[in-house]
Amino acid sequence: MPYLGGEETVRELRRALSNPNVQSDPLRYRNTILKVIRTMSQGVDVSGLFSEMVKACATVDVVQKKLVYVFLCSYATLNPELSLLVINTLRKDCQDPNPMVRSLALRNMTNLRLPSLVEYVEQPLTAGLRDRAACVRRVAVLGWAKLHNLQPSSEIDAAVVNELYSLLRDPDPVVMVNCLRALEEILKEEGGIAINKPITHHLLNRLKECDIWGQSEVLRVLQRYRPQSEDELFDILSLLDSFLVSPHPPVMAATLSLFLSISSNLPAISLAALERVSGPLLAACGSGSREMRFAAVCHIQ
Repeated sequence: MPYLGGEETVRELRRALSNPNVQSDPLRYRNTILKVIRTMSQGVDVSGLFSEMVKACATVDVVQKKLVYVFLCSYATLNPELSLLVINTLRKDCQDPNPMVRSLALRNMTNLRLPSLVEYVEQPLTAGLRDRAACVRRVAVLGWAKLHNLQPSSEIDAAVVNELYSLLRDPDPVVMVNCLRALEEILKEEGGIAINKPITHHLLNRLKECDIWGQSEVLRVLQRYRPQSEDELFDILSLLDSFLVSPHPPVMAATLSLFLSISSNLPAISLAALERVSGPLLAACGSGSREMRFAAVCHIQ
């Protein structure tokens, strides 16, 4: 479609979106919605297409929904009067049979970042924590952290915190790590998540299930824990042993920090750990990545 000027472009797009022939052809309909997004990205005010785009959200096409959500959330943030209509659309999609749609709706709902809408978001987020699909639980957990970040002075909901603590035992490792991040954010003023012996050993035993950044996050949080006996200390060091020689520098560095933290009263063990990682750290200094070289040099120092 040639650029015809703002108002004429919007009229052309409205005609296309309302055309039954376009609506009956999924590919044409999606491409028309894509043109709306492109026009919006050029600085043209296409908010007049709001009602047509809300109707376009009634689809099983996940890609089309993503495009519509970009439009709806952009204008809801700029125009709070439209935000309630957007929230109602997203709340409806939070009950969609497709877990991808539910997680997408929940993510966009928490991305609106409008304090006036918090009361409308809490119920879908609570339901999301108990959703049968892991992808929805992942989004819901981080959604509570976003909500707290939006209103940091608001009272912390003890029921939500308890639910997040229970989800540390979720079978999905990403949900588990997201819970760590969410609790660290929500309980920031209280020093972060309470790390006790059962939580520590649970996280250590599931460390291999996590990805690189999940492992790094778990190891970072565990630096606050202090073993209650020498036997427990050696049990933890044994669990960490394989991660100390991880081929991934972020994991190796986080493991070394934890090693040194919990064995500070045992200089021989600390020295042995440093000797084991000296080779991999020096190898990282020859990495093609400047950032990796910088991080390696900092750890050597």
